[in-house]
Amino acid sequence: MLEIAREAFLRDGYANTSMSQIAARVGGSKATLYNYFPSKKDLLVAMADEEAAQIFTPLFDVSEMRGDIRTVLEKFVRRFLVLLMSDDLIAFYRMIVAESARFPEIGTTAYELGMKLGLENMAGYFAEAIERGELYRTDALVAAEQFLDLCAGHLHRKRLWGVVCDISQEAIETQAKRVVTTFLAAYGNDELSRAARAGIAMS
Repeated sequence: MLEIAREAFLRDGYANTSMSQIAARVGGSKATLYNYFPSKKDLLVAMADEEAAQIFTPLFDVSEMRGDIRTVLEKFVRRFLVLLMSDDLIAFYRMIVAESARFPEIGTTAYELGMKLGLENMAGYFAEAIERGELYRTDALVAAEQFLDLCAGHLHRKRLWGVVCDISQEAIETQAKRVVTTFLAAYGNDELSRAARAGIAMS
């Protein structure tokens, strides 16, 4: 049910999707669908819950983030941008923005299971990097927030607003290097920060 609802909501939007349409595609009656989800809003919230968990849980898995911090962060940015620019996530993002004014719980669900969890995982990684002396002592959660904001940047806005339909691998690679250089210039230890600032000055 949730998979069929997901396809309908992302393709047609909330307003243009009816419970009758979803029930017909599921192959049962509308009454059966209502037994599981009392309203279309409840179905949308459940779909947003499932979608956020499936998308963001693997993205923010930092359990294997080991090695040189620049290499690790550039790898993360590349993975983050590839997912962020995907058709499914762009459609999901647009739907959440469109419907969260009417149904705040949709936005809350997506945030709690998506970005908040991701921020906490990244903050954990940065806290460890601080203890290793790779980053200067600061609030790890604030560092994570600013890092993820840098990750999205102008490429995400262009894709989200339909300025471009596709982002090249070269553009993603360039963005990954710029993001990590900027982040390390601000948060890196003395050696990493000097090297990053020198890289910015030369670019």
